[in-house]
Amino acid sequence: MLLEQNKAFDQIKIIDFGTSLVYDPAKKLDEKLGTPYYIAPEVLNKKYGAKCDIWSIGVITYILLCGSPPFSGQTDNDIMKAVRAGKVNYEGKGFSAVAIDFMQALFTYDQEQRPSAETCLQHKWISELA
Repeated sequence: MLLEQNKAFDQIKIIDFGTSLVYDPAKKLDEKLGTPYYIAPEVLNKKYGAKCDIWSIGVITYILLCGSPPFSGQTDNDIMKAVRAGKVNYEGKGFSAVAIDFMQALFTYDQEQRPSAETCLQHKWISELA
């Protein structure tokens, strides 16, 4: 995490340069890279684009709101099986209905149907409640 110098606390940035590259939207990425808890299902299938990061933001949101990951298991393989299944349990976690709606959008399994970052920023949970 980074904080910009001379900025308010709300200027926090989450980064991971370990697998960074210059993104070409005309190409699908095909390397299986990432941390099992945060990885999107299409990354496991080695055919993904920028919207894999939207999925990861969903994971971060879920963890920040309830303190546990949406996909878990005893081993990395178990976690990745849970990610491939794509089933998220929202019950008993104390999430508001609008927060669930936001996360469900981020966890849209089909990456082509998953919202863009710009669309996510327009969601009621962000635009009206943040």
